[in-house]
Parts: sequence; structure tokens; C-alpha cells
Amino acid sequence: MKAANKKSIRSVGFLVLASWIAAASLGIQRGTSAQPSARVSEACLNCHEDYDKGLASTAHRLSSETLDGPEARVACTDCHTGDARHYEGEPEEYPMLNPANAQAVVTANLCSACHMNSHQQNMLENNVHLNNDVSCTGCHSIHGSSHRSLLKDREASLCLSCHTGVEAQFAQSYRHPVNDEIVTCSECHLTLDAVSTELSMNGTNTACVQCHTEFQGPFPYEHQATIDYSTEEGGCLNCHEAHGSHLPRMLNQPYESPHFQLCSQCHSVPLHNMNSQHGTMTAGVACNECHTDIHGSYVSRNFFSETLQGAGCFSVGCHEF
Repeated sequence: MKAANKKSIRSVGFLVLASWIAAASLGIQRGTSAQPSARVSEACLNCHEDYDKGLASTAHRLSSETLDGPEARVACTDCHTGDARHYEGEPEEYPMLNPANAQAVVTANLCSACHMNSHQQNMLENNVHLNNDVSCTGCHSIHGSSHRSLLKDREASLCLSCHTGVEAQFAQSYRHPVNDEIVTCSECHLTLDAVSTELSMNGTNTACVQCHTEFQGPFPYEHQATIDYSTEEGGCLNCHEAHGSHLPRMLNQPYESPHFQLCSQCHSVPLHNMNSQHGTMTAGVACNECHTDIHGSYVSRNFFSETLQGAGCFSVGCHEF
């Protein structure tokens, strides 16, 4: 009984091994089992002449000493992956991957083999471009770009070619100088969707205070409108336009007497400008004539100017500083 069992087991083993060998042979014959290519460039350039010239001045340039193998600085097959039989004589039957024609997630994963920075990490997670199947090659041209970071065009033109609704905002009287190439789109938008607000590098204010550091705080007395970790996540955008405005300081509401819409959209103070205790001394006076530290204050919960102390505003019990 034991000998019969051993014989049966041995027979089954031979059958399994034979089926594996047959399947592998059949797969190779039909091209269903791809043989991964080594790091190769020389064979590629035999057919794709001059494709290395566009890389010569970039970080993707090929080595002048070693084109193939593990010692190669960069190889064509690092990006154009596929079956080695493509460059061994059967190019049409075994096409190599072209990242420019691949799905965005495929290209992003391919590029991340070398480029694992915060921008690339974001592309792999929840980037608005990836979600709309815009891949790395939608913005970057590896062969032949003369622009920074191998962009297909200068940054402003490239971004505005898709985001056409924003272009008119940069023609406003008060604007971020993006078309003048003093400010770039990626300074604010490089990392998208870290929070729900589109203008985001981990919060609206975090993007803005990179340049406007004087408003960064933290302040003991915060102006709630400037806080972007509230439920609305408005932050700076509660009062300012991000790209451009017809109003000074890129405000999103008029700041004129007698209504002062910018402030009155949140603050409603009856007769504040026509209080009988003042006579008419504050009629038509802009809010920030008294409330000077509107981004946040170190000394006053009402953001009052310290000069008001000399005017007696706090000495008669009417106002708290």
C-alpha cells in the first residue's frame, strides 16, 4: 500500500512538472510570457537615432562611457520597459512601453522609480491631475525640452493651456505677477489636495505665508477669518482673491464707505459708523483706521491700534482694548 502511494505521488509530480514545462514553452512561443529587458541603450539607438541628443543637457543624459548594464548612468529601458525581444529582432511583435501613451498611474509609478520627492508622492496618491488621467508626460517632455524641469512650455503658458478660466484673472489691475514670471503657479499649487481647498500646500495660509511671512503668526488674538483650519477652510481667500482682482490688495469685496462690504459680509455692528456718543467723528471712516491688525494681534482682542489709547477711547469705559 505504501509503495503504491509513493508511486502515485511520483506520477502526479511528473505530470505537474511536465505541465509547467509545456505551459512555459507555449507561453514563450506565443509571446504571452514577457522576458524582462536588461538595462539597454545601445541597441535602441541603432534604430532610434539621435534620440539621445535631446537628453544631453538634462539629468536623463546617457553615459558617454557605459550605455548598457548595471553601470549605465541612465538606460533607455529604464523608462521604455518591455520585452527584450523588441530590440533582439522582433520590434513590431513586442512593442516597448511609451510612457507618453500610457495611463497616468502607470507613468507615475514608472517615474517614481527615480523621482520620489513630495511632488511625485502626491501624484501617486490623490493629485487632481492623476484623477483626470493627466500623467507626468502631460506636463514634462523628456526628449527635447529646454524649459525648467523639462516642462513642455514655460510654466504659466503650460498651466493656462488647460486652466483657461484663470487666465483673465491675471489681466486684472491687482494680481500675482505670474505672466511676468516673477511668481510661478507651482509655488502655490505644487502640492494639491492636501486639504479640500484647491489652493493648498497643506492649507491655504501655508501657501500664502511663504511670501507674506509677516502675517504668519501665531497670534494670541486671532482673526477668525484668516484661519484655514476651520470648517470652511477659507483662510486668506475669505478676503483676498488668489490670482487677481480689480480691487487693491487683491480684495474680493469693495472696501468703500458707507457699507464696507469686505467687513460687513461677516460683521454687522448697528450704527457703528454713526454712534451718537462719537457725534459723527467715525462716519465714513474705514474699519482698519481703528482695527489695524486685522490679520491677528499680539495685544488687542479687537485688533485696535495702540494709538487709540492716546485718543481716550479706552479711558471712559466705552471700549476694551
